[in-house]
Order: sequence, then structure tokens, then C-alpha cells
Amino acid sequence: MIIVSIGQGKLKGRETKTDNGIAYYEFLGVPYAKPPIGNLRFQNPQPPEPWDGERDATVINENNVCSQIDMIKGNLIGSEDCLYLNVYTPKLPDPNTDLLPVMVFIHGGGFIYGNGILKQELGPDYLIDNNVVVVTFNYRLGVLGFLSLDIPEVRGNMGLKDQVQALKWIQSNIDKFGGDPHNVMIFGVSAGSASIDYHLLSPLSKGLFHKAIQLSGSSLNHWAVNYEPKKVLESLLDKMGYDGSTQDDDAIYKYLITSPLSVLIEAAYKDIDNLTSNRVSFGFVPVIEKYFGDNEAMLTDIPYRLFKDGRFNRVPVIKGFCNKEGYMTYLTKPHVTLDVVQNKNFVDHWAYEMKESDKNRFNRKFSEIYWENIQPEDDSNEVGIDFFTDFDFIAGVKISGEMLAQKGAPVYFYEFTYDGKINFFKQNFGITHKGAIHADDMGYIFKYPFSKLADTKDKEVRANICKMWTNFAKTGTPTPDDIPIPWSNYAEDSPLYLRIGDQFTIKAGYEPKKMAVYREIYDKYMK
Repeated sequence: MIIVSIGQGKLKGRETKTDNGIAYYEFLGVPYAKPPIGNLRFQNPQPPEPWDGERDATVINENNVCSQIDMIKGNLIGSEDCLYLNVYTPKLPDPNTDLLPVMVFIHGGGFIYGNGILKQELGPDYLIDNNVVVVTFNYRLGVLGFLSLDIPEVRGNMGLKDQVQALKWIQSNIDKFGGDPHNVMIFGVSAGSASIDYHLLSPLSKGLFHKAIQLSGSSLNHWAVNYEPKKVLESLLDKMGYDGSTQDDDAIYKYLITSPLSVLIEAAYKDIDNLTSNRVSFGFVPVIEKYFGDNEAMLTDIPYRLFKDGRFNRVPVIKGFCNKEGYMTYLTKPHVTLDVVQNKNFVDHWAYEMKESDKNRFNRKFSEIYWENIQPEDDSNEVGIDFFTDFDFIAGVKISGEMLAQKGAPVYFYEFTYDGKINFFKQNFGITHKGAIHADDMGYIFKYPFSKLADTKDKEVRANICKMWTNFAKTGTPTPDDIPIPWSNYAEDSPLYLRIGDQFTIKAGYEPKKMAVYREIYDKYMK
């Protein structure tokens, strides 16, 4: 056992080893905020409370994941008392050695699923092998994390503010674990990646991190912003059987803050698909907050406008995506894919209503560019998969990154196409479709139960990705000297990106015709 003293008290951790035999220390289930229970439900996170004696940080309480409905089993799991983090470090502070770079992971799950504390789901081994400190954490999800009533008591974006609080905790404490608070990199997948956009855009996050890696998610993706919080709220109240006025915010607040957890969560997840039958939606997700004259808002303007105006925190960023992201939409909402394939309807799936003349014009453009290379013998479902690959993910990732670069931030793009034995989504859901599906690259960053299936090539790809990601954390550039790939940051006159497949290759100009149409739509309807 090993004892570390932080501001809150003493933590008892333990020593363990990575798969490759590298020793490291782990501290599990460390509170980074006061439990958001009772009157703190829906409130912004509060600083953590101290404790007496030694707190056992060698085991994790599985009930301390944040309240949610289990994606597979459909039952309520977790607790409102969930604001905990894990710290993994290959060395503790030593006056004779430098502090290590810190990699802070923000989990995905559509802002309604997932956790950051169950080690069997996020093993740090392959990152620790590269001599960095790793931190993973929970944040409030769904209605508990993203309800908005536009009143000071329930402003919205509590889950994002939990993330800010975790980053503040890291600034105050990570040096006690051998980590450098002046060299913190955040990285995340899907909703975690979209969260990073919000940290890039928010003044609350300024100075709390110094680099970022984003896997398959952006605030420009339609599923990552709730443009209709009132509609989502009214749907929740209807499912809960609320019989008061939907215009009385104070009464609604009192009703929701005293509602039993199970009633609240089950209603929030019930028929979530029916909120938006024409596209992927998760209900309670980040919102544009009402401004109350203080400095507590995460976001008070539309993300696209903030990016375009250059109102963001300038740090080096890697942004990536998988080549068959849209298979997830094909799997979870097959009818919307069929609408594209059978009806050639590309324009009724947006989060905002287009003018009729624009619908016709953009439908023609999308039909031309998505059908142009399809042969009679090809599977036409690929058109729908490729459209939702771009629509749900890549367009937002690519365009947000281009706007960052245009305003002076170093941005590196990659496309993940590798189809191995440890692709994350495919392994978890038994998918054999060719290509890399949403979040498949996660299997090459963290250790999972299926990691033991890796063959020689998988291990090589994993080692190279982890070396590049940790090199970026250390230096702000992704390619160390022993990986001779000329991966340069994006520029308008040199729009390069890295393709991670069986080989690592540099490509130029990702799908410019498709991206130009999305950019035109964003310019018109997101401003």
C-alpha cells in the first residue's frame, strides 16, 4: 500500500503492473466534488469535503457510476453520489525527476450512458507504458447532468461543469501523484469528444488544460446540443404524470428535486428515441445557457458562431474519426438509413427546419455526391451508412477543426480505418461489417477484457497509436522520432490528415465536395 496526502486528506492506494510488467500506482474512487444529492441535485458541482484518517482508494464501488439505465439490460444502475475519479501514475513525486504529463479521459455514451471509474472498462496499461499519468472520471448524465429550466437553480450543463470541477481538482492535486499541472491533456470519445469542444469554447475551462485529442465527436454534431430544452422537459413531465403548469419553473423545480431517483431516471430514458424519430437524439444533453450576469455559464452562444468568431481557447488539438461511423445509426435507427437509401431523403434529419427551396437544392447535391460512385452490384445501404458517417460525426469534427486552424490553433486530423480483432464497438456488439465503426479506435488506447484477442498486427497498431497520443501529451506534436510519419498540422493550402489502417499513411483533402455542402448548411443554419 502507498499513502498520498492531498488537500482533502490521506489516500491509500496500491501498486500494480501493466500487461507489459511496468509498475504503477492506482488510486480509485477519489471524490473530486461534494456528492450532488438532496438539495444539490441539479446544482453546479461544489468543492469536495475533507475526511479524517486514511481513505481507502484501492477498490472501486460499482454503485458509484452515475445514475443511468443500463444500455444492455435496461435496468437502473448507479447513484447520484457519483463524482469520483481514478488516478494512475507510474511514479510518485521525486525531487530528482520531472513531473509527468497528465492525460485526462472524458468518457462517451451520448451524455446519457457510460462511466469513467470502472477499471475493467478503461484499463490505463498501454498509456502508462509510455510514462504518463492517467486520470479518468465520472460526470452527471442525462436529466441529472443536463436538465435546464433557465432559472439560476437549474441552469443546465451540470455534467460539463462536473468536468470543469474535475480539471480544477487536477490542477490542485495532481502534483502529489507525480503529474504536472502545467501539462494536462484532455482526450475523449463521442460525447466525451464533443465535451472537449465545449471546453475549448468555454471561459470556465480556460487554463485548465493545454492540449486535446478528440475521437469522433463535436459540439457541431446535432446530437451534442439540445436546441429544444422546453420540448424535452415537457416530454419528461408528461411521462412522470406531472399535472401542474409547464410554465411554472419554480413548481417544476420543486417537483423534480423531490422526485424519487428511479421515477426521474426511468421517465427520462423512456421512449427516448421518440423525441426525434428522424435522427439520433439523446434528450438531455448540453444546452445554450441563459445568461444571469455572473460567470457560472458554460456556454451562452451557439458553438458554430463561437468557433467562427475565434472565441475559443487556443491549444494544440488532434481530431479524428472512423470511416464507418454511420453503421451505429444503421444499427440503432435503421428506418432513418432506409429513408436515405430508398427515398433519397437527405434533408429531413437535421436538428433545424430548412427552407423548402434549400431542401430541394441540398437534397440534389447530397444525392449526387453520395450516389455517384455506387455501382448496381454494390450494397445500397452503404449510401445511408456513409451519409450518417458524415452527418452524425465527421462533418462536425472536420469543420470545427478547420475553424480552429483558421484562427491559429495547431490542428491534426486522422481517419481510423483499421479493421482488427480489438476494434471497440465491433467487439462489444459482435459486428462483422467491414471498416471501423464509431469509437472502434478506443480498443487501441485502453485495455478491455477483449484486449487479449489482439494479434501481432493489432499490438503494433496499438503501440503506435499510444506512442503518438502520449507524445502529443508530452510535446504537443504527435509523431516522435521513431515513428517516421510526416504528420503535419492542417492548413488550408495543405489539408493533410493521417489515415490509420494496415499502414499509417498521409492523405490530403478529406472528401472536399461533401464537406463543402455541410459547411454551406452550417453557415446558413447554425449562425
